[in-house]
Amino acid sequence: MFLLGHACWSYLFSKSSAQGLGVNMPAYLALLAGVLPDFDIYFQPLGLIHHTYTHSLLVIIPTVVVLTYFLGRFGLAFSIGIMSHLVGDYLVGTIPILYPVYPDWTVGLNLGIPSLADTLLEMGAFGLVMLYALQNRDYRLLLKPSRESLLLAIPLVAIDTLTILFAGDRNIPLVAFALLRKTLTIISIGHILLSALLALGVLQGLRWYCESRRGRGLSVGGGSGSNRGRG
Repeated sequence: MFLLGHACWSYLFSKSSAQGLGVNMPAYLALLAGVLPDFDIYFQPLGLIHHTYTHSLLVIIPTVVVLTYFLGRFGLAFSIGIMSHLVGDYLVGTIPILYPVYPDWTVGLNLGIPSLADTLLEMGAFGLVMLYALQNRDYRLLLKPSRESLLLAIPLVAIDTLTILFAGDRNIPLVAFALLRKTLTIISIGHILLSALLALGVLQGLRWYCESRRGRGLSVGGGSGSNRGRG
């Protein structure tokens, strides 16, 4: 599954799980959780092979246990987002479920990527995220300045840089790849829309940051003026 689907399904599972557990899951973490297993792409220059350790239950389960132990219900909800990544890859491909003990043993439905099934899963998740964000009011992160809006830069940078690095490592021209099949074109449009929405949120976050700094400056200036008046 591409990062569009991973981020969106993670958002849906993490946010809904957090709501059920009675904790708050920020949008940026809900999106980021499902992307984390693909962070192995960052470490490929160091010899780490993509789609191995970070897609194995021998690594994921201890990670879930540690997060849940130290962070409680929040850690569990975040972990559900991480595990959604494995479910997505299981559906459209295969995962090395017990790597590195059994490195050649992979399981999965292997519906195909790209395929109609994968396209429906990814774009369907994107559509559901739009609806859920309207329901839980996360859409306000795109319209009003806030600190959490600025933090959307984290999943935005992760999704875009991982996509570029993955393509570069395999000498895949992204534009030509996006136009190779209709399914890839549709998913690429979804990626662009998600990135654009996150970028809009980041702009609101930058507005919040600038306004906060301006407010602190005025506060300091006003305080200095008052002190001079007393003198």
